[in-house]
Amino acid sequence: MKLFQILTFFLFFCSSVVFSQKTIKHTVVSGESIYSIAKKYDVSESDIYELNPKSKGALLQLKTVLLIPNKKSKSKNNKEVSSSKNSTETHVVESGESLYKIAKKYDISLEKLKELNPDINPEAIQIGDKIVVSAKKESPKEIKTKEKETKTKVTKAVVAEVSNPTNMDANLCTDELGNKVHTVTKGETLYKLSKKYKVSVKDLEEMNPEIIANLPIGYEVVVKKGDVELAKHQNEIVNSSKEIEELSPENMSKAEFLIAKASQHIGTRYRGGGTTSAGFDCSGLMFSTFKHIDMTLPRSSSSMAAGAGYRIDRSQAQKGDLIFFTTNGRGSINHVGMITEINGDEIKFIHSSVQAGVIISSTEEPYYKKRFIQINRVLQD
Repeated sequence: MKLFQILTFFLFFCSSVVFSQKTIKHTVVSGESIYSIAKKYDVSESDIYELNPKSKGALLQLKTVLLIPNKKSKSKNNKEVSSSKNSTETHVVESGESLYKIAKKYDISLEKLKELNPDINPEAIQIGDKIVVSAKKESPKEIKTKEKETKTKVTKAVVAEVSNPTNMDANLCTDELGNKVHTVTKGETLYKLSKKYKVSVKDLEEMNPEIIANLPIGYEVVVKKGDVELAKHQNEIVNSSKEIEELSPENMSKAEFLIAKASQHIGTRYRGGGTTSAGFDCSGLMFSTFKHIDMTLPRSSSSMAAGAGYRIDRSQAQKGDLIFFTTNGRGSINHVGMITEINGDEIKFIHSSVQAGVIISSTEEPYYKKRFIQINRVLQD
């Protein structure tokens, strides 16, 4: 009996050692999210949720210990590759693996993996199962998808050609609202731009409500209002080829991460042109926040509305989407925030207001209810 207990303990110890080689224990500290932890260890959020199912959808607590996949621990014998040119490549399922993780490992879509393995139940794969991960010929579905992607690219190229038929000024472009937009270079001022484009300084200030005296390099300035009907037509062309989908788990995690980062600045004062904790304007807060996920947004709210992501219907709004308003009395977009919560028809958003600085507001507030314009989806797969 004692020998049996010793043997059982030895086997358990060996299996624990093997498992520990494949995982890393991480203790959550202040300011961390699943997204930031995944980025730190160069793994996906889904990999973390796979090993820590109780953390999915739950509030991440300080000092929580998470198991992280150890990318350095790779099995050398998990592939079976035939030398025949016409054969397929297979993967032998290991402990803790799912179809999603296998798809990520071989850089193919989950749909493609299911297509290659029609007899496999995704919810019940077993250790030792052989999963086909590549095939010589493309399926009709793949071909159709590629044709659709090519068509979308061609459509956008045509829109770009219509929007900006000439390239006389490398710093001048036409956005999706039909506005002529100039990107500021070193030494340029409002006065210089007014001379260059034959428009008064007053008109430039009216077209760019958030503009500041000392123009930072890279700031986008509207120098001529566009044709609204043309812009509307161009938006219809682009959006007609765009299938709007719900946020993936990865992008939902990014949205939560962005909301947490922006919320750290609640109470920070408003500052025209500001992009730091010393003060933000509305677009500066968004510009600074999205930098945390290596996404560079245009520098003004009107340019974000025109060129960041794509416009969606209000009923499709989700966390992390940008929401736009007009507060200048002329109907043009000049204010932006990021959606933090949705309760039925009510949308809550974080933004930097002139009066109160960085705060969370609601579309049910009369002021913003009357001034809502549109919502853009910027977190895309």
